[in-house]
Amino acid sequence: LLDNLKREAYENTNSFVAVNGADFVSFPPGSSKNLQDAEQTIGFQGSQSMFVDRAFSDTSDVFGPLRTCARFSASEDYDVVIRYRRGDQINDDFISHLRAALCRRGISVFNEFDEVDAVPKCRVFIILLTSTYVPSNLLNILEHQQTEYQAVYPIFYRLSPYDLISNSKNYERYFLQNEPERWQAALKEISQMPGYTLTDRSESELIDEIVRDALKVLCSGDKVNMIGMDIQVEEILSLLCIESLDVRSIGIWGTVGIGKTTIAEEIFRRISVQYETCVFLKDLHKEVEVKGHDAVREDFLSRVLEVEPHVIRISDIKTSFLRSRLQRKRILVILDNVNDYRDVGTFLGKLNYFGPGSRIIMTSRNRRVFVLCKIDHVYEVKPLDIPTSVRLLDRGTFQIVLSPEVYKTLSLELVKFSNGNPQVLQFLSSIDRERNRLSQEVKTTSPIYIPGIFERSCCGLDDNERSVFLDIASFFNRMDKDNVAMLLDGCGFSAHVGFRGLVDKSLLTISQHNLVDMLSFIQATGREIVCQESADRPGDRSRLWNAEDIRDVFINDTGTTAIEGIFLDMSKQTFDANPNVFEKMCNLRLLKLYCSKVEEKHGVYFPQGLEYLPRKLRLLHWEFYPLSSLPESFNTENLLELNLPSSCARKLWKGKKASLGNLKKMKLSYSYQLTKIPRLSSAPNLEHIDLEGCNSLLSISQSVSYLKKIVFLNLKGCSKLESIPSTVDLESLEVLNLSGCSKLENFPEISPNVKELYMGGTMIQEVPSSIKNLVLLEKLDLENSRHLKNLPNSICKLKHLETLNLSGCTSLDRFPDLSRKMKCLRFLDLSRTAVRELPSSISYLTALEELRFVDCKNLVRLP
Repeated sequence: LLDNLKREAYENTNSFVAVNGADFVSFPPGSSKNLQDAEQTIGFQGSQSMFVDRAFSDTSDVFGPLRTCARFSASEDYDVVIRYRRGDQINDDFISHLRAALCRRGISVFNEFDEVDAVPKCRVFIILLTSTYVPSNLLNILEHQQTEYQAVYPIFYRLSPYDLISNSKNYERYFLQNEPERWQAALKEISQMPGYTLTDRSESELIDEIVRDALKVLCSGDKVNMIGMDIQVEEILSLLCIESLDVRSIGIWGTVGIGKTTIAEEIFRRISVQYETCVFLKDLHKEVEVKGHDAVREDFLSRVLEVEPHVIRISDIKTSFLRSRLQRKRILVILDNVNDYRDVGTFLGKLNYFGPGSRIIMTSRNRRVFVLCKIDHVYEVKPLDIPTSVRLLDRGTFQIVLSPEVYKTLSLELVKFSNGNPQVLQFLSSIDRERNRLSQEVKTTSPIYIPGIFERSCCGLDDNERSVFLDIASFFNRMDKDNVAMLLDGCGFSAHVGFRGLVDKSLLTISQHNLVDMLSFIQATGREIVCQESADRPGDRSRLWNAEDIRDVFINDTGTTAIEGIFLDMSKQTFDANPNVFEKMCNLRLLKLYCSKVEEKHGVYFPQGLEYLPRKLRLLHWEFYPLSSLPESFNTENLLELNLPSSCARKLWKGKKASLGNLKKMKLSYSYQLTKIPRLSSAPNLEHIDLEGCNSLLSISQSVSYLKKIVFLNLKGCSKLESIPSTVDLESLEVLNLSGCSKLENFPEISPNVKELYMGGTMIQEVPSSIKNLVLLEKLDLENSRHLKNLPNSICKLKHLETLNLSGCTSLDRFPDLSRKMKCLRFLDLSRTAVRELPSSISYLTALEELRFVDCKNLVRLP
């Protein structure tokens, strides 16, 4: 069978031979079709194997010429050269078996027959010595062994090292050509070298020993400088428990470019020699895309079984036979870049057939894959620390014309941008750009094309995940998760499903402060994806955030239906736009015009008014809105958030809007000219109203009393309000802020579900006994209510109250008796009050942490 396989391969110089699953390796171009000629030149050259160095392939280039046992050398012609005398059938058979065993482990082999002085380049030189044969260039071989080879192994075939010396007369023909003394010394030297003696031992055992030793030499010679990753390799090796006889699987998880493949290759290099069969399927996802699932399954199983897939179709093999074969093998399998469960789904069950001590290692950006594949342990690859990142960054070349202090600062900014990602650091250190210029780009998270990162960032994302990814990269990074989810859900996406998918794929994290957090280089990559939608015409892109691009679109009226979102920082922008600037942007769903820095006379102005806003808008956030009202034609049926802080609006629109059914947030804070808000009966889903600082607002529509979903109502600083509608029926209301409503004299009717109540700076004189009905109240703030004279004893029944602020209530001269029920009160502030003494029942406040009496001039006694 082996001879037939070889013969088939030799007949086509482009054919491939399976070598024990390590990879597919091809015969050198130009190999002879003649079997005898081919056997003389057979070799699987490292430079032609599957494991080729590709630019920025998951950091394999970052750490140098990392190679596995499937591709040991690119600098030498061959890994192993075998020199022996051809013609003896026994010798030929032994060498044939040895060569096959080496090739099965992915070792490139060259059989050398010609008796010439030229010494080929290789890593391991094997000499078959018999009672009648030593190489004619033995002196040359020994002379070059220190410089040309890592190891020279003699095989004493059917003789002992002693016999080699005692039978030196058999080699007298060489003595005649050279100095006999040198030859005698050479024979003595080679007889004392570490080697192999085949006398009465099994040839198969000897071949196995030779292969193991060759692998050790090749692997040790390929040791790579794993900058900052050695510890992580050791941690994974400890999880593998190599000595254990159970079948164990490990998942290596992390973001793109973090070094998963590099670590897997290093582990393969270190431990593959201990396994009977080794399979490393690199970039499996891409292989599946190119070849298809069935072909990859055939390839994998043929490598594990060590059979040629064109000879035996694995799909035709019975499961019982397959199981029995695999159960006898101790196998090491590494499946690299498995980004979809379907990549391995067709042969995953076969991994359960592996024999005792087998190990399966899988690398993926998608944590969900490990769950579906039932991987035993998942290891998250950690980023490089700052010192290591700086060291890797400084391996590149920059135009250094800066002082050491400035240069160090800029370097740290680049390291922060990379978040310790080796592939990003390698890219930053290699590009031909001044470091201070590059630093400015990364500080503003400008779009940056990072090879490898760019191509794989959106790989494996479905349409929903891709849209959520690009929206966050363009607009929402480091913003509140719930607010972002509200807007994305309103746009027709499944936000939480998208968040979960992006987290699993290492593209997003949710911080402890509930913020969606995307690494800077991933955000820059996402923005680059958007920019490449149309390199030269910003108006043809789906998302715009660059101020210059947006200014160009507004001034030149180049907006199109492609635009879905615009976030404009107006801090350094001042220009006029025409009334119909948004007319062509009918698919615009997100519009935010804001100022990161408050500067006078900056912003977008509409001297001729604004005629149109798209009906698909979900977010309308416009700081310093320059007009007195929104366009009358504006259809608000899809609007989720209306945010016009510090606007010039006197009213939002004329009359009642037909539909505000989707509106959830209305923020009009510090709109000083706003005199009234519209009726909100058509906004049943409204959850958040913020009218803080609207000091011209005269009244609040009674329709507010019917907003059953309202959670937050802020009327702070509405100094002209004399009353507010009843909130007693607002079952969802949690926060009510009436602080600074300086004309408010009567304590309003309040929902019993309120948790925070702010009424500082009002005209109220007393708190009604009905305050006890606010059974969920946690915070009561009456600061600077100077007309407040007393508190009811019923306030003691607020058993959930944690904070009570009475500071500045200068007319309050008595604090009520307390009961044991106030077990949650932690903060009590009586500063600047007229209180003369505290009741002894203050001792019942067992949770009290802070008690303040600052500037209590009337205080006489403490209990």
